[in-house]
Amino acid sequence: MKKITRILVILLFSVSLLACGGAYTGRIAVKGHEPFTYLVLVTDRGDMKIVGGMRQKLWNCCQGKTVTVKGSIVKEGGGFMAPPELDVTEIVDAGR
Repeated sequence: MKKITRILVILLFSVSLLACGGAYTGRIAVKGHEPFTYLVLVTDRGDMKIVGGMRQKLWNCCQGKTVTVKGSIVKEGGGFMAPPELDVTEIVDAGR
């Protein structure tokens, strides 16, 4: 029984790691009120706060556009007021 439990835990952990990185498509939007605004990727699965080195580039070029980016979830969301944080590593499609 313990062996089966270990195998299941390892499989679930592996799947969760694979799900954290990948390509994401959505609309770039600025949310919040000054001085507490933040950039998000609005997807069909909900908003993701954009963090990391590509944040400023997306802020400047892509507000209101639908984009495809590559990155990974670096922090899980804590509900409506705390969306998951997406560290964008590459802009695949800069929008339409």
